[in-house]
Amino acid sequence: MNTQKITSVIFDLDGTLIDSKTGIVNGLKNAFKQCELEMPADKTIPVGPPLKDTIIHIFPDITEKMIEKITQCFRDTYHKFDLPVSRPFPKTVELLETLKEYNIKTYIATYKPKIFSKKILEKYFKNLYVDLVTPTELPTWVSIYDNNCTKTDIVRFLVQKHSIDCTRCIMAGDAITDIEAAHKNNIISIAANYGYGDNLNFAHYSANTTDELCNIILSLVETQQYQEKAV
Repeated sequence: MNTQKITSVIFDLDGTLIDSKTGIVNGLKNAFKQCELEMPADKTIPVGPPLKDTIIHIFPDITEKMIEKITQCFRDTYHKFDLPVSRPFPKTVELLETLKEYNIKTYIATYKPKIFSKKILEKYFKNLYVDLVTPTELPTWVSIYDNNCTKTDIVRFLVQKHSIDCTRCIMAGDAITDIEAAHKNNIISIAANYGYGDNLNFAHYSANTTDELCNIILSLVETQQYQEKAV
């Protein structure tokens, strides 16, 4: 595993850079209500997977037609729940500022629809990243209702689009799919354990707090100035 001369960092969004759990959960509960579905008492709403996977987790026997209806209700009103409550995790803005200062290129790879991702990124991370890639940019993308693009596909597309040297790249995420995407693209992985996922013990590095995330990334970048700059 190469840890020298890192030039790029890829970040997941929800659960890694921003704390968006409240907005997502409330937005989905509202969508269920609009579709006259009662949330099962023994279920919780997972945050991080594609929306279709989340809906099926809660309602295993649901029809494709109802998934489409829930998805549409969620997307129609999500902005009312997301932007007012979603916030960057502590020190993530400063981390991206530091990476930009030292000419480390940063990218965002997320399942979160671009219309919502861009709004939150423009609000808190404006001009701090090179590109944002969501499933809709991929040639294999079909529709907002069908999870036909994996996180590995998204990262691979991003790598090819920007000719990223994977041997000099880091990826940080809070879901199993993030760590798998990093490994399948030969990228150094960091598990954001403070996020919404679990079972990430196969990552190269683990960060239980955003302080630890900052320290790991900046130590891997191996720039002497980083050690002198408080993040």
